[in-house]
Parts: sequence; structure tokens; C-alpha cells
Amino acid sequence: KKVKEGINIIRFANRIPLLFEGGADVVTRVAQTKLKWSSYKIDYKKDKIGVFVSIVSTKIPFKGTGKEYIGDDITEIQLSVKRALQGCCQQLRSQLLKRNAERDLRERRGRLVKYVPDVSRSLFGLLE
Repeated sequence: KKVKEGINIIRFANRIPLLFEGGADVVTRVAQTKLKWSSYKIDYKKDKIGVFVSIVSTKIPFKGTGKEYIGDDITEIQLSVKRALQGCCQQLRSQLLKRNAERDLRERRGRLVKYVPDVSRSLFGLLE
């Protein structure tokens, strides 16, 4: 409930959270610039989106002196993060479409049930 609208990115490297230099990290750059969120029925400016990425390896290309962020200059890592996010977004899109279809069906059924008594009275009046 306390999460802000838009993309909220939580980054980990070898199970350690990366707290600094979030804007220069490979995960942030891929999530904000390389993905087309609208094709997944997600409005990335209005919806609350949580992106959790954990990169585990013996040779993580950290940038900065204090292992503050993972550089986006390695294309293999960019592609891996992009593919992982795309896979998650495809699953999320199917769940959202299914939920919206069920909601529309409930609304349609509710509207039809609302008019059934009037229609039945009118048909009964015509048949008498």
C-alpha cells in the first residue's frame, strides 16, 4: 500500500541488495527504456509495478568503487534481464486479461439479472 505509482525496482547481486546508484543500473535502464510496457497492457506511469531482479554470479561487472551498481555496458546481461522481464510481463498480461474477462462477465451477468423480472412480467402479460 505504501508503494508509489510507476516502476519500483528492487535490485540484488549475490543476495545482497543494491541500494545506491539505481538510475545507472542495468535493471533500471532495461525496465525503463528497453521494455514496451503498453504491449503487456500495463500503464507504467499509473500502475504500481514491482520489479525484483537478483543477479547471481561469481563475476558480476560492478561499476563504482563500492560495488554500488551493475553496469549496463555488457549486452549479455542486458539481454538476460530483458528476456526475464519479458517472460514475467507475458505471464502478468495473461493473468490481467483473464481477471478483466471474468470481471466483464460478472458485470454482464449482473446487468442481465437486473432486467430478468421485468422481461418475465412482460412476456407473461403478452402470453395471457
